Amino acid sequence: MSAQNTPGNIIDVTDLVKRFGDRTVLDGMTLGIETGKITVVMGGSGGGKSTLLRNLIGLLTPTSGDIVMDGVSLVGADEAKMNQIRRKFGMLFQGSALFNSMSVGDNVALPLREHTDLSDQIIKIIVKVKLELVGLTGFEDFMPYEISGGMKKRVALARAIALDPKIVFYDEPGAGLDPITASMIDQLILDLSQKLKITSVVVTHEMKSAFHIADKIIVLHKGKVIQTGTSEEIQNSKNPYVKQFISGEPDGAIPLKQTSEEYLKGLLET
Repeated sequence: MSAQNTPGNIIDVTDLVKRFGDRTVLDGMTLGIETGKITVVMGGSGGGKSTLLRNLIGLLTPTSGDIVMDGVSLVGADEAKMNQIRRKFGMLFQGSALFNSMSVGDNVALPLREHTDLSDQIIKIIVKVKLELVGLTGFEDFMPYEISGGMKKRVALARAIALDPKIVFYDEPGAGLDPITASMIDQLILDLSQKLKITSVVVTHEMKSAFHIADKIIVLHKGKVIQTGTSEEIQNSKNPYVKQFISGEPDGAIPLKQTSEEYLKGLLET
């Protein structure tokens, strides 16, 4: 379905609700993703980050509300329309999600072979270019088990940008990586966003990473957006939950000690 984005936004989420049975995970969420910017979505466990991401990439269908991506509404879109929409974005999964039986080059080539009629010669050239962009020149013939975890992330990123998407979604890009390698991934996100003019949506709970790369940060709690702002604005937030979350304090808006009734009530609310 054709729809309109807010000027300056490539994604608009409006009154998004997602329920699983009686449990409401996204509770009327409204937010915008600016074109060409790096937007970081963060919040505690159960806040709705992963569920929001799965709705944005079409793995889940909203209970109600709307998602408009690049002028197209995802809600009610049939499979053919969703396949067109999916070509507009790439996805870096938390565990890289490489196929272990395929070489690095074949992993990167996969979306090109699935979604284009390009010749193998052209695909090999594109694969080489994408691997160069993530600092892996000459690794086409390596197998995933022959490279490190950080390299696997970079291969997955090369695959995510294989089709020259307008948007790249990142699910915890630094998860499982040492601090130096995680910083390298952050720098790649910055470089690709600037060089390729890609819109980046990064779901993370890593404070250092978020404050380093973000143009805008969206903080979620209990299925709602509780604050949006620049890194500086979030770091200076007066919101009790945001302050506790970014400082990592064990007690605060979320108490250290809870009764079983309070804990169960919190689960139902999130």
